[in-house]
Amino acid sequence: MNKKFLLVMSLVLFLLLPLVSLWPITLVRVGYVDIDSIISTYTQKYLDTEITVREEYINLLNSTYSEKYFEMADVEREEMRTKIRDQNEVLHVLRYNRNVLQSSGNIEDKNLLQIIESNIMEAIKKTSELEGFSLIIDKTGNFIYGSDDINLTDKVLFRLDEKLLDLQNNEPLAPITLELKDESTAE
Repeated sequence: MNKKFLLVMSLVLFLLLPLVSLWPITLVRVGYVDIDSIISTYTQKYLDTEITVREEYINLLNSTYSEKYFEMADVEREEMRTKIRDQNEVLHVLRYNRNVLQSSGNIEDKNLLQIIESNIMEAIKKTSELEGFSLIIDKTGNFIYGSDDINLTDKVLFRLDEKLLDLQNNEPLAPITLELKDESTAE
């Protein structure tokens, strides 16, 4: 009986194998994110981090300027004053946008908005690639149900937190539009 069964199964597989190649099966893993949660959480964290980093950097520049004032040439002093002024201008824009965000939930500066959106999309893409997802949808649009194992919101926020750590470990750029140029050259 075993030999007969093996022969029949072999024959069935031999006959069905060509049919399987006619209907290719593509496995698609679908995940979702709560984009509203990601935007609000990351935007606030991003602005807070940028402001803290720039305040610390300005303090460092000011103390360096004060300590080495008499050792610097006139050109170096002017470069340092320009650097401090540029950083203060960016800090002002960041603080203003944080206040606007807290009062209205929006950001007015298009460059900041573009940086934040770019960081979020990069984190979603990286998370989906690392987790093996082929399709990511937003929880708010025509979304009926999703189990927690395909919810990538927390993982995307984790990737964005990593980006904020990078921001804390690097010298801030001024003006902030330079960050947009760095983003476009990184792709």
